[in-house]
Amino acid sequence: MKFPNAAKGVKKIFNAEIISLIAALIGGAGLILGLIGASNETDESAGTTLLAVSGALLIVSGIALLVAGIMNIIGFIQAAKDEEGIKRAVLCTVFSALFAFVATFFENQTGFLGGLGTVLSSIATVLNMLVALFMIGGLMNLSAKCNRHDMVKRGHSILTTIVVSYLITLALSILIRFGAYTSSFGAGVINWLSGLSALFTVFIYVLELIYLAKAKKMLAEA
Repeated sequence: MKFPNAAKGVKKIFNAEIISLIAALIGGAGLILGLIGASNETDESAGTTLLAVSGALLIVSGIALLVAGIMNIIGFIQAAKDEEGIKRAVLCTVFSALFAFVATFFENQTGFLGGLGTVLSSIATVLNMLVALFMIGGLMNLSAKCNRHDMVKRGHSILTTIVVSYLITLALSILIRFGAYTSSFGAGVINWLSGLSALFTVFIYVLELIYLAKAKKMLAEA
């Protein structure tokens, strides 16, 4: 095996991405339930129940993201022994996991706390984008060293798609918060935007998982 440390590290990162995907699905469901509960003016009891369930799901999502973040850090540090470029993802991962975890406690809040949650969540999204850039960039360098130019080309394509998807997700997140707390949109529109944001988030994780799976196989065969 030409790059044993990278092979072990990428395996951990791959598993962390699976946990992150599950956390994203749980968090998306929690966010949608929270928005439905907050906009439910006809049945106060049902609205309160939905908000409670939403809060529980968001906390579970936050804990899962924190666990995935720790696994990612270990994987990045290990992989960086064979590819220096991956080191840059470590610090971004640390702060991304922390911001995402703290943001979950403010998701259903209004006013200043709600705005704070939006800011923290947006920062976590930007940091996640940087993590993806550094991670895939490092894997592309390893692919070049393995003479896998097909993987380098695929990496360029995936990076472009991921950056665009992250920017769309960030814009949707801000739009959802603005609409929810200013009553600019109806509940139906907000729920639709939340679902769209969740789909983009899942799409990003799937793209990363596909590339990581191919990189893991490549490193095992190198």
